[in-house]
Amino acid sequence: MNVLKISITTAVTMFFAVSCAQQANQPAANTANTTKAANASTAAPAPTAAAKDEMALAADLYTVNCMTCHKDSGKGGPVTVDGKKINPDDITTEKMAAKSDEKLKSYIADGFPDDGMPAFKDKLSDAEMVSLVKHIRKLQGK
Repeated sequence: MNVLKISITTAVTMFFAVSCAQQANQPAANTANTTKAANASTAAPAPTAAAKDEMALAADLYTVNCMTCHKDSGKGGPVTVDGKKINPDDITTEKMAAKSDEKLKSYIADGFPDDGMPAFKDKLSDAEMVSLVKHIRKLQGK
C-alpha cells in the first residue's frame, strides 16, 4: 500500500515538474496590442469560477436557512413559522446596509430568539456565515 502511495505521489510530482518546465520554455506572447485594449477597458474583471461558486453556495445557504422568513428579496415581513407569527426585518434597508459585516455575522450567529430568529452558530460554520453576509450585501445592492 505504501509503495502505491509513493508511486502515485512521485507520478503526480513528475507531471507537475514537466508541465512547469514546458511553460517556462515557451516564449512570451506579444502583448503590445493587448496592453492598449486592456488599458482602454475600465470594466471590472469578470468574477472567477471560485467567486461564482462561493456566491452560489451563499445563495443556497440563504434559501435553506433564511428565505422562509426574510423572503427571496430580503424584504422580510409578517410570516408564520411553526405556528408562531413573526415579523422578520427587512435586511435590505439602509440601516441594515450600514451595519458592519461582523455585526451582521453576529446577528446570524446569535439570532434574536425573542423575535423568532434562531441562532445559527451551532448549525453553520464561520465560513458559511461569512458567505451569508456576502449574499445579504448582494441583496442590499452592494
